Amino acid sequence: MTSNSSKASVRCVSEEGRISISFTYPKAMTPPGKVAVRVFNFSRSLEETLSKTLERIGLYVLEKCFPKRKKNKPKQKDPAESENPEIQTEEPVVNALLLTPEGQPVSSEVANKDAWQDGSILVIGDRRFTVARNAPSVNKLAIDKYLVTECPVSPTMDIEFCYPDNCKSQWFMRDKDSDPWTLESEEKIFQPRESDAGHKLKVVVTPVVDEKVGDAKEATVDSILLSPGRCPFEKRQQHTNTLLEYPKLRFMSYNILAEAYANSDYSHKAMYPWCEEKYLSLDYRKQLLYKEILGYNADIICLQECDSKLFEPYLHSVLANQGLDGVFTRKGGRLSEGLATFFRKSRFSLVESCNVVLSHELCKNPSNQDILEKLQTNAEVFESIRGRNASLQMSVLQCLSNSNRLVCVGNTHFYFHPHAAHVRLVQSIISMRCIERLVSSYKAKGFDVSVIFAGDFNCLEFAGTATFIKSGSVSEKHVDWYQGGRVHYIPGLSFSHPFRFEEACIFPYTNYVGYNAQLDHIFIEKGRFTVDNVVPMPAHEEVMELTALPNKVFPSDHLALICDLLWNEPMK
Repeated sequence: MTSNSSKASVRCVSEEGRISISFTYPKAMTPPGKVAVRVFNFSRSLEETLSKTLERIGLYVLEKCFPKRKKNKPKQKDPAESENPEIQTEEPVVNALLLTPEGQPVSSEVANKDAWQDGSILVIGDRRFTVARNAPSVNKLAIDKYLVTECPVSPTMDIEFCYPDNCKSQWFMRDKDSDPWTLESEEKIFQPRESDAGHKLKVVVTPVVDEKVGDAKEATVDSILLSPGRCPFEKRQQHTNTLLEYPKLRFMSYNILAEAYANSDYSHKAMYPWCEEKYLSLDYRKQLLYKEILGYNADIICLQECDSKLFEPYLHSVLANQGLDGVFTRKGGRLSEGLATFFRKSRFSLVESCNVVLSHELCKNPSNQDILEKLQTNAEVFESIRGRNASLQMSVLQCLSNSNRLVCVGNTHFYFHPHAAHVRLVQSIISMRCIERLVSSYKAKGFDVSVIFAGDFNCLEFAGTATFIKSGSVSEKHVDWYQGGRVHYIPGLSFSHPFRFEEACIFPYTNYVGYNAQLDHIFIEKGRFTVDNVVPMPAHEEVMELTALPNKVFPSDHLALICDLLWNEPMK
C-alpha cells in the first residue's frame, strides 16, 4: 500500500452515550473486478478508553482487509523429514494510533468522548485519516415521485449538525441515461419548465457550516410529469399578483386535505371515486399546493389538515424561500395532520404561538368549570365532546410597520359530523375563551390587539357556531343544543364573549364533494378591519368539470378563502 490521507467521520452526541467512527480502508490482495475498499462503522462507549477502541479498530481492519495466509507444509519424502518445522509466512500486523492535530500521540487512557477531536489524525497501518467530528451531514435525501412542470420542487432531507440554510443545492437534468448531466440551478427550490417534461432530474445537496463541508448526497427522479395545464386557481391568482403594504394585509385560509383522508382504499372507492389514485397522492397534490399557495401572495396563511411530514421537510422550506415563516401543531397533539399558520417575515414577527387541544382545555382548565359541570350531567354528550381531537392554534403577530399593533390569529378545525352541531358549539365557546385570555394579556401590556379567527369550522353561515362567534352570545334555547334530540339536551348552556366578528368571505360553498357548502370561514373583528377585496371563487363549471373535488387540477376537496383586509386606525 502507498501512504494516503482520507477522512474519518466521528459522531459524538453526549446524550446518546456512544461514539460512532466511520472510514473506508483498502483491501489487500483484491482480485480483479472486486470492490477494493471496505467501509468500517464502529460504535463504542463514550467512556471507553481510547486504547480499547484503537485495539478493536486495528484487529477488525486486519481481519477484514488482510486475509489470513495459508500455512505451507512441504511434501514429506521420507519419515526422517517429518521432524522439519512447518514453513509459515509472516502474518501482517495493523496498529491503530490517534494523533492530535499537531501530530502528538493522544494518551491511550483518555476516554473516547475527549480523545476524538475535530482535526485529529487516525493512523491505521500506513493510512492516515483526518477526523471530522460532528461534521455537517445529509443522512437521507429524496425528491418526490411525481414532479410536475411549472410547480416548485424541494428535496426532503434528514440533516445533522447543520441547518437547511447551510446546505448547498445543485439541480441537474438530462434527457437520456447516456446523456451527461447539465447543471440547471443552484437555488434551494427548483421549478421545472414545460420543456423539461419527460426529463430526468437530479439534486445534489452538500452540507456546509462555516469552514466545515460535509459529504454531498444526491437523489434522482426518472421523469418529470407535464403540468395538467392551466389550473383554475391560476385565474384566481390574477387578483393577487402583487404584494400588499401596510395598512393592508392579505389573509388566506385553506383546508389542504390530509394524506390520511385522501390516500386510502376507502377514499379511493367511497369518498373520491371520480379521482384517479395518482392525483390523490400527496406527492402529486403537494406540487399543485405549492404553486397555488405561493401564487396568492398572502401575508398570513392558515392551513388545516396539513400533514406533519408535509410541513417540515417540504412546505416550510418552499414558503421560507419566498419570505414566509410558520408554526405547526398536530391535531389533538398526536395525529399525523394538524394546523399550520404562516406569516410574511417582511410584514410581521412572531411574538407567541399557543396550541390548545379543546377537549383537554375543557376538562383541565378551572376557568371552564361552569361548562364542564353542566356537560357532565349528561354522560353521553360529555363523552362525545371529550373524545374529540379538535385543536386551536393561536399566533400573536407583531406588525413591523407599527410595533404597537398586534394581530391574534386563531386557526382551527372543528369536529366534522353533520349531527354534532352541539359539539362544535362547545368547541367554539372554549376557543373564544382561550382567545379572550390571550388577547387580554397583551392589552394589559398596552398593545393594540386585533383578532382574526379562521379555519374549517364544519358549519354553515347561520349555524349556532358561526352565530355565536359573530354575535358574541348563544342562548340555551338555540336549536343546535337539541342536535342529538331532547334526550341529549342540557339546560343552562348560555354563554357569551366580548368580541364582535363578521364574515370576510361569503360564498355558496368552499367544499364540493357531491355535498357542497361553505364550511370554511374567516371571522374578522368588527371595527378593526375592513374588507378591501375578496378573491372570487372558480366558476362552478370549472369546479364540476371533473365531477367534484379533488382532481388533477384541484389538489384539495376544499377551496381556499383569500381576502385583502384594511387595518383600521387603532380604536381610542
